[in-house]
Amino acid sequence: MSPERARVFYIEDDPNHGFLIGKFLELSGHVVVGSATNLSDALNGVDNFNELKVDVAIIDGNLNSFDASGNDGRLVLDTIKKIAPHVKTIGMSANHFPETDVDLGKENLINIGGVVNNL
Repeated sequence: MSPERARVFYIEDDPNHGFLIGKFLELSGHVVVGSATNLSDALNGVDNFNELKVDVAIIDGNLNSFDASGNDGRLVLDTIKKIAPHVKTIGMSANHFPETDVDLGKENLINIGGVVNNL
């Protein structure tokens, strides 16, 4: 992977955060190849990671407002590890997400482009 032009898929249920993630990535020179806003779309998207040549996946741990356990994000992460184990993962959740390659947290949203550069 060339970190300066990483192909990124992000999973975020909040449309405002999703918009910012996409913009920060593009401003940092990365290519957004897809996104998902819920668990079903995220799992369908992961099925296409190899075809999309995804380098990095950014995962929100909580993909619905009724469950803040982080189970959605962990399910997506487990699926990525099975289907596309070469994809680097960044956890971007209000809760800790230590199972990812980088556990960034929502408070560091503005730094997402630089984090992708350093994977």
